[in-house]
Amino acid sequence: MHSLDPARYEQLKASGQLPSPKGVALAVVRLLQRDDYEINDLVRLVQSDPAIAGELLKFSNAAAYGQTRPIVSLSKAVTTLGTLRVRVLVLALSVLHNNRSGKCPQFDYERFWSRALATAIAAQALASYAKITPDENFTAGLLCRIGELALASIFPDRYGEIIAASDGSAHKRIALEREVFDTDHRELGATLLLEWGLPEVLVTAIYYCEFPDDADFSDGSRVFLLTQSLHVALALAEICVADERARWAMLPNLFAKAARLGIHADELNSMGDSITASWMEWGKLLKIQTREITSFADLLASSPPREQESASPVCKWPGNKSVLLICTKSPESAEITSYFEENGYAVKYVSNATKGLSVALEEKPDLILIELSAPEIDGLFFCRALRGNPLGRFAYIILVANQEDADLIAQALDMGADDFLQRPISTHMLHAKLRGAFKILQLQNELIKERNGFVDSSGKWAGINRRLINVAMTDPLTQLPNRRHGLDFLSTEWVFAKANNLPLACLMIDIDHFKTINDQNGHKAGDKVLEKLAKLLQANARSGDLVFRYGGEEFCMICPGAALETARAIAERIRQSVEEQHFQLESSSIAATVSIGVAVKLPTHANGEALIHDADTALYRAKESGRNRVSVQQAGAA
Repeated sequence: MHSLDPARYEQLKASGQLPSPKGVALAVVRLLQRDDYEINDLVRLVQSDPAIAGELLKFSNAAAYGQTRPIVSLSKAVTTLGTLRVRVLVLALSVLHNNRSGKCPQFDYERFWSRALATAIAAQALASYAKITPDENFTAGLLCRIGELALASIFPDRYGEIIAASDGSAHKRIALEREVFDTDHRELGATLLLEWGLPEVLVTAIYYCEFPDDADFSDGSRVFLLTQSLHVALALAEICVADERARWAMLPNLFAKAARLGIHADELNSMGDSITASWMEWGKLLKIQTREITSFADLLASSPPREQESASPVCKWPGNKSVLLICTKSPESAEITSYFEENGYAVKYVSNATKGLSVALEEKPDLILIELSAPEIDGLFFCRALRGNPLGRFAYIILVANQEDADLIAQALDMGADDFLQRPISTHMLHAKLRGAFKILQLQNELIKERNGFVDSSGKWAGINRRLINVAMTDPLTQLPNRRHGLDFLSTEWVFAKANNLPLACLMIDIDHFKTINDQNGHKAGDKVLEKLAKLLQANARSGDLVFRYGGEEFCMICPGAALETARAIAERIRQSVEEQHFQLESSSIAATVSIGVAVKLPTHANGEALIHDADTALYRAKESGRNRVSVQQAGAA
């Protein structure tokens, strides 16, 4: 991830135009950066801004949080949400309220926030796949394109020119941003979000979420899953804000992206409908424009939307579709060429079939108009040769024929021609044939996209990715989460516990004399003991705890919300259960015991690694003092 050069960032900040939290929101962010803040101070700050206070109440009452009765007290809302959630929500809502409009005419502010809200809700729904709390992913989704808003705010005129020149291409826009501003919206957005206090792993995921393949993340790692969840959320949001025709064509690509997270089509259909319903509900609360859309399942099963008939006599071809005209020079060919050019078609003229075949294979025109039979033009030869080459199978061929050429027309159609025009040619008939050709080409392109998307996002592909992610996060012997997954979980819980002043405990568990078990019973028996101990540890864990294999015969348990006495009780329960358990193998029974070290989060801990270090030190003392016992961190340990 690249963040902006500090000197350059200070220059941009000096403009005073960067989107940023203001007023109460800024005071909340600063308050929560202190270690000695009081909840009552936070409540008083939020109460001073009725708009933000009202939205926090709405958020705390949202169905996603499963409240049994409405929350009407702001202090209760703050307690329910937690101070970390309050911080990120206040921050995001403040930026939204202060940047609903701006001076860049080409930047669609209403669409930006509508898409941002849809991305946030989609990210929240995908949080379980990213192994992150829903509220954190909600905020990441809401702010993941904040750099675009920042550039539109600081450089309204020049950024408007970039938007116009990029023609909707995200890659082209980023290249132009770097060329003009010596930075891009991803880099500027990451710098803003780091300054606002978002966790670095979340900012890294935001930086890469538009183009996740640019990052070299390990499959199944926390940052990989976060990035992919935001990537899918962005795709879902684009479908929400797109028009009907674009939405129909975009859907297969969404399924392919979701498959990277192991999400099957049925899951995505249900999730998509829930997301759009929440998007419309939240749009009403926040006064952000939304729209009703067809259910994902119906959209998936529907035919391509019909092209609306135009009152104009001219059939405009999006993207400047190209036409190849192969005919002899005559007043008729001059009139046809003039018709194309006057109505905005990109037309190329050649006068013989051999040259026409070369041009068709090299330039791949969308439509070919060719004389069926004329000097140096053999329409039958051309159709046979073009359709016999893979590069020429998708052009639409219209023959120009005489009234007496019925037999030749039939042969040409058999050889791959699509339609024909009989002389004398009228402008009205030419227009009708072109309109038909346009519709067929458009449907053909959409069906190709749909087919390719479904190949990529098939259930098999989703299943393979789900298994790959699971393998990357699971210890193959015990089927517990592996060390990488466990440390990622600890990192997430550490940030949440620190931000909300909540306790967090770590247990390090080691099998006593495991080498002796292996030497006396064999390594297969040792493996069986590890497998059975893993199940026993899971049985003694609370619903929110995570047990993972740390390495060898050592296991770790992370216990969110557990103070020292609670953690000690959990450890003692585990120790007694193991001592009482005889590990029954095929022909023998093995008795085993464990030593456990316990540590809890302290103000002196810099990070989760320090917590594990203290638990490991306590484990070492348990072993040194006789094994089969629980030892807790010493007072003042760091």
